[in-house]
Amino acid sequence: MSLSWFFNPPPSRSAIENEVRLSFWRVGLGAVWFTCAKESAPIECAGFWGEKEFALEWEPKNYLLLKMPAPDQDVLSAFERVLKRKALAAYRNDAGKVVVEWRAKNSDARFDELKAGGVKDLERLDN
Repeated sequence: MSLSWFFNPPPSRSAIENEVRLSFWRVGLGAVWFTCAKESAPIECAGFWGEKEFALEWEPKNYLLLKMPAPDQDVLSAFERVLKRKALAAYRNDAGKVVVEWRAKNSDARFDELKAGGVKDLERLDN
């Protein structure tokens, strides 16, 4: 992942929103909008793309989670396009939401951890 907001997030909610939004706009996804709910790690944003809603959480230099009510290939493809890499895995959390996870390092160890933890509907995506 080579995005400045992932590695060194700006110091305020409005700057985080702007940086994330611009990274999506640069790849042609101008209808995407973000609202930052928490600017300290893990950073949290709500995302909107037309009728689609999702949440984004990340710990700089470590991981990024995309949370959606249901699987959505268009949203997943958009994130992979912006992040310039495939997601590590997708699974359902205890609330029933789909979680798609990217890791900056130790992805095999993280996948093993998810597998051992018994998350629902676990699927490896980076193969």
